[in-house]
Amino acid sequence: MAATPENPIIFYDIVAKDGSYWTPNPFKTRLTLNYKGLPYRVKWVKIEDVEPLMKEMGIPPTSKTFPHYTLPMIADPSSEPDGKPTLVSESFRIAEYLDEKYPAPKYPIVIPPGTRVLQKIFAEQYAPSIAMAPIPAIVSGLPAAVLDEASTEYMYRTRGKETFNPVSEETSAKVMAEAREKWDGFALTIGDGPWITGDTVTFADFLIGGLLFFWRRIGGGDEGKLWKELATWQDGRWAEYWKLVEAIENKSSCLA
Repeated sequence: MAATPENPIIFYDIVAKDGSYWTPNPFKTRLTLNYKGLPYRVKWVKIEDVEPLMKEMGIPPTSKTFPHYTLPMIADPSSEPDGKPTLVSESFRIAEYLDEKYPAPKYPIVIPPGTRVLQKIFAEQYAPSIAMAPIPAIVSGLPAAVLDEASTEYMYRTRGKETFNPVSEETSAKVMAEAREKWDGFALTIGDGPWITGDTVTFADFLIGGLLFFWRRIGGGDEGKLWKELATWQDGRWAEYWKLVEAIENKSSCLA
């Protein structure tokens, strides 16, 4: 049985202090669900409650390194009237599952045939270097932007409070210059677009979209210093790219 508005997919996402979403990995799954047009409801989880929840639900660790338990996760309703939902965690595995359970031509796919290995290599081996590039310059803004007191304490305790110390203007400028160099190289690698693979939307686009979303979220949005700088890179390419991603974000299949 496919998910329906009466019996939708449950999507587990990490909540910000203002009640909205903020983390890049669940954002990939949010885009996947929206793009495929699958009805879903959100189950909000505070970041400090992720591990206890997943252990309680019997979900295995999603990573061999800390944090061992991470969202996103979905609960897809069973095809049996009294059956248990299928629980799937980790954004790439969720995309694979949804493409198999809800295939083309009825639903658009995000991991086209023949691209799985390349997309997985991109996600696991290439993307982390460009993902982390600007983080030292902006991570100090994360607690104030999205975390309440309890979540801030948890992040300080588990990641180290010094992780969120602001850096000097000189260090910030150096970090952003190095980040731009990496993104310049990335832009040359993928060609003219508009999407990563050309004219076709794939999961790789949701990965990049998640990065842009996260940086905007903790960096002050449209008016933030980070975005104003990043939006000029490659002659405004990433500002235009974000508009395409944002259109998928806004065409939401999330139920109230």
